[in-house]
Amino acid sequence: MEILLHSGLEHPNTLWIAIAAVVSFVLGVVSATYGRRLAAPFRDSAEE
Repeated sequence: MEILLHSGLEHPNTLWIAIAAVVSFVLGVVSATYGRRLAAPFRDSAEE
C-alpha cells in the first residue's frame, strides 16, 4: 500500500491527468502519421 501512496494514485485529478496523457499521445501519433503522408510526395520526388 505504501507504493500506491508514494506513486500519487490518490491524487484527486489522477483520472484527468491520465486522460490528458493518453490524448496527448494519440494526437502525437496522429500528427506524425499525417505529417509523413503530407511529406511523402516531396520525399519521392527528391529521391529521383
